[in-house]
Amino acid sequence: MTRLSTQANGLDQVLIDLIDSADSSLDIAMYHLTMRALLDALERACTRRVTIRLVLEAGQSRPPRLASCVQLKLDENERLMHHKFMVVDRRTVWTGSTNWTESGFYFDANNSVVIQSQAVARAYEAEFEEMYSAGRYGSSKRDTNDERFTVDGIALEVYFSPSDQPRQRLLELIRRAQESIQIAVYAFTDSALYDELLAAYRKDVRIEALWDFLNLADCQFSKADDLEKAGIGVSEANPGLLHHKFAVIDDRIVITGSANWSQSGMENNDENILVIHSEGIAQQYRESFEQLVEDARTYEQDSHQPPRVEVRHFDVVRDGSLIQWHPYALGVIDRYEICRLSDSTASACEQKYEAPGWAWYFIDREVTPGREYAYQVRSQTADQWTDYSNVYRTWVPDNIPSLGPEQAGEDLRLYEGKTVTVRFRVVNKPEPTGRQGHVYLNAGEDYKTDFTAFIPACALERFTGSGLDLFGLQDQMVEVTGELEEYNGPEIVVTGPWQIRVLP
Repeated sequence: MTRLSTQANGLDQVLIDLIDSADSSLDIAMYHLTMRALLDALERACTRRVTIRLVLEAGQSRPPRLASCVQLKLDENERLMHHKFMVVDRRTVWTGSTNWTESGFYFDANNSVVIQSQAVARAYEAEFEEMYSAGRYGSSKRDTNDERFTVDGIALEVYFSPSDQPRQRLLELIRRAQESIQIAVYAFTDSALYDELLAAYRKDVRIEALWDFLNLADCQFSKADDLEKAGIGVSEANPGLLHHKFAVIDDRIVITGSANWSQSGMENNDENILVIHSEGIAQQYRESFEQLVEDARTYEQDSHQPPRVEVRHFDVVRDGSLIQWHPYALGVIDRYEICRLSDSTASACEQKYEAPGWAWYFIDREVTPGREYAYQVRSQTADQWTDYSNVYRTWVPDNIPSLGPEQAGEDLRLYEGKTVTVRFRVVNKPEPTGRQGHVYLNAGEDYKTDFTAFIPACALERFTGSGLDLFGLQDQMVEVTGELEEYNGPEIVVTGPWQIRVLP
């Protein structure tokens, strides 16, 4: 008997039950695994003498307490081993967008699919053996699996990146769309998929989209940002990430899996993508999509709702806590109050700060690096305060290197891809430059060798009202925090005003 099902709620218990059902083997390829309840379930499997093999992404933090019998291998892909799948007893597959973390299950918007089919399990086993046994990852993998199946009368396609070249199939499915496409994807940077989606839109295919609020910050690469500015899609209001990677085509075809719609997701990472031909399953995804869209629109228009504070993000500042929340669309907020809790579990405010009504972030500088802090935010409109938001907990980093501009160049290879703070004097007059209107903060006259902070034109609107006079920084000493990259010399890309701090 085979069965294919999607789960919208209670994902953690479904997965725990699945692990607890294993009799002989668990083969797991997981980008990120830290959730204690799942680690406990794996330990129970060990006591039943289940063989557990695990491939983990080497760049992620290791599990705090890995089950005793797990045979672990770290991936060797220079990009990402981004899978989130498990094969149980060589007959059942769990896959989807959900990392095995507390955030993945309790805060982020995710989806997972359970497939009970020996044929489909063989395809995932072949992908697992490529990595675990043969040591082949990314572009070195081979196409070793069948791709088309029937599960209880439902047509199902399975593609692995990059060996199965999934982009071509996705382009074909978008091209064949007749009436509608709903898309909810965390990262959308692939130009070919963007062009095909835009072509469908111009052919009067109805395009509805849901974008992650914080991922839109990468506007210089994000096609989601381009589509949103063209009136396609809304920004979600979930305190966690919009971590889905799914689309619904013509209310009958679902595309889902682990792969973002990015060049890396299609060409470099180890990923899996499902194409499910089922009106019933498409309806489940469409209903979840519509619930998230309705929540986003309701929040944008109701200033009496408590702010939605991001429970995790990937931006940090030196010697401070960065708190971010979703702004209201109406622009009627008078002010925000940021409450720093007396400890990470208490409800009393240890310290209160104010931020103006246009704000959507705050930096608490009265903190000690290396300590944990917790915050809540509320807003005021016409003398009426909302309730406090959800709690945001953060650990203030104490290991961000501080570099001078010369050191950033000399030690570029040492720090490339790492978050650093570069302190320098801005030698040029910052102003929009060239046809696209980007802005540069230069630490020296030679832009090909000297350090530069690059602000893409699409991010300039975020500096409006921030209190930072971006165009008045000439001869000012500043600190810029972000990932150090190389592009005509050392560079940090700045997409938010919190990345720049003006020094006395």
